[in-house]
Amino acid sequence: MQRQEIDVRAGQTTTNTYKLARSVLEFSTSEVTASRSRTTSASKLSVSKLDVSIRETPITAQAITAELIGQRASEDLGSAVKNITGVRPINRYGGFQTFRIRGFNNFVLLNDEVRDERHNISTSAPSSNLANIERVEVVKGPASVLFGHSALGGIINLVRKKPTFDTRYNYSISGGSYNTVRTQAGAGGSITDNLRYRVDFGTTRADGFRDFGTETRNGSLTLHYTPNATDRLELSIGGNNDMYDTDTGVPVLEDGSFPRGMDVTTRFNDPSDFLGHERFDTQLKYQRQMSENMQLSNRLSYYDDDIDYLSTEYLEYNATLDSLTRGFPFYFNHETKPLQNELELSYNFETGKVSNKLLVGYGLSVMDRKTYRGQISGTGKNAMISVSDPVLNQGDIQHVDTKFQGKEETVHALYIQNWLNISSQFKALLGLRVDKFDGTYFTDMVDNDRNVIERGERTTVPATTPTFRGGLVYQLSELTSFYGSYSTYFKPSRRITKDGEIFDPENGYQSELGMRAEGKQFSLNLSAFYLIKENLVENLGGGVYKRIGAADSKGVEIDVQAALFNGMFINAGYAYTDAQYKDFNSSSQSNANAGNRVRYAPKHLLNLWAQYDIPVGNLEGLGLGLGMNHVSENFTQSNNAYVLPAYTLVDAVVSYRFRQLQLQLNINNLLDKTHFTDAIFGNQFFPGKTRSFLLTLSYNSEI
Repeated sequence: MQRQEIDVRAGQTTTNTYKLARSVLEFSTSEVTASRSRTTSASKLSVSKLDVSIRETPITAQAITAELIGQRASEDLGSAVKNITGVRPINRYGGFQTFRIRGFNNFVLLNDEVRDERHNISTSAPSSNLANIERVEVVKGPASVLFGHSALGGIINLVRKKPTFDTRYNYSISGGSYNTVRTQAGAGGSITDNLRYRVDFGTTRADGFRDFGTETRNGSLTLHYTPNATDRLELSIGGNNDMYDTDTGVPVLEDGSFPRGMDVTTRFNDPSDFLGHERFDTQLKYQRQMSENMQLSNRLSYYDDDIDYLSTEYLEYNATLDSLTRGFPFYFNHETKPLQNELELSYNFETGKVSNKLLVGYGLSVMDRKTYRGQISGTGKNAMISVSDPVLNQGDIQHVDTKFQGKEETVHALYIQNWLNISSQFKALLGLRVDKFDGTYFTDMVDNDRNVIERGERTTVPATTPTFRGGLVYQLSELTSFYGSYSTYFKPSRRITKDGEIFDPENGYQSELGMRAEGKQFSLNLSAFYLIKENLVENLGGGVYKRIGAADSKGVEIDVQAALFNGMFINAGYAYTDAQYKDFNSSSQSNANAGNRVRYAPKHLLNLWAQYDIPVGNLEGLGLGLGMNHVSENFTQSNNAYVLPAYTLVDAVVSYRFRQLQLQLNINNLLDKTHFTDAIFGNQFFPGKTRSFLLTLSYNSEI
């Protein structure tokens, strides 16, 4: 009998394929017992599409497990990724989430490796609660080779909980500040020897800080079916129905101060404002083990995403600074419906003494997106309200659809990637992709029932662009390796002027050097990078666009995860990022913002989480956790006129576990620091939450 040592960690799925007998090929399973580990540096990531350890690849990546998400009581994706080094989450307008990775907001969000196209169109979108999430994976730097256009800063992949052979179930209920109530429930196991399931539900309801209320409801079902030894089917179905009160911040004066009598905990939005998000998605994945070294897979996916939004976005003080006008009531309804398919063939083979893991794929994406817009009317439109103790309801506000902006996009992609095991010390990764992008854009006029009454002119935007990735790993010892990589990026242009001018696609690249050390009880990753993107265009409003040249970002990141002793775990990271606007290469044009810092890109980001669970003795089951996040000052506009002050937040947790039951108290913003997390229109700052508490009672059969 042969024995093999494998690395198994809580919150992660470890897949192992064994050859059971000569000329017999099958998906086999093994039952493994492992102690709990909270290390967030995953040994393998599904998003890399490589069946090798991350330490053998020239990739900088991290993963946040469900356990760490639970310890910090993270309510959404933004609060979860604050544990990832170099990632700055931003929540604006009430429920729209976006992310800055290494200084830029060009990223691609994936759901089980399937692209969520909403973020690469408008950079931000709502995201539901995390009841069905097993872990969050982040790959930093351009990833266009495997996942297509628009991935400059990196990839964020949401990995949903998967079916298991043994029966597992969990339930939790939480309550706390701002009248917050949360529930989560999940179950999984075998229906037959060949069919397994996982089902999850989650709800949240809160009046919210500054009366910014949220209500989310989601559910998902995943089925795994293995009809025989070589075939496997995975069906996933999910949906959510969420509502948010919108928030447009609090305006500051030119010197960054507030008028006398202003209470920053007051939300000035009209009561008629709303943000609704409904979504249905499904995926069907088929895998066939064609031989010991060859596997074929196909993933078909579709989602129907509906975002309905109305908000009085602009707030302007009057001359005496004792009242303000709610201007620019903004309405839209995004309907996004992409159909995607990905066919891949992986083949392991030898060329002399070099082992190869080859991946060849074809991707197809067909997206139909309609954005309805219209006229705003009512007695509450452009109302003036007092700065102090305002009466928010100033009359009704109504919207009527008058037009929709259509985006019809088709992408065909061919890609190839090869990982080479050159020797015990040297590994290489090479990848090439060609995307053929075709977009058609138009504006049609509609009646009150959304019937088209006048067709607008169709504008087509074609783009065929190759992207490349290459890297090398040098394994100094069993624990330590060094790596370097170079990768490219592009993003198709969807910006068309009133005169019909089409701008060139954005393009760019990243070069990176790194060092990785990993043992059984710790992992450390140190990386230095340089990123640049060119052909930037700035929206000046009213359909007017302006070329602004380029922007680059250079920096250093360090991630540390360590189990210092039995029961003690630390996750920490620091990122230095210097992101600046650059001038044009041409002497005929100039960028007035050249040399300024890229907006919302702080130079310093620091995260820390330390958890100690007492393993033995009279206090066995007691857990204590302490965390910290620091964000340095950053600017809200490309001209650097307004600055968001730096802030440091401290969080804490106390928990007690008895068998499968746990009682947990989270305290966020322990020191009750006043801080501002984001802004719109440059000077409308979003106050961060004050000190808050959350008490959770949970049951988990896996413990």
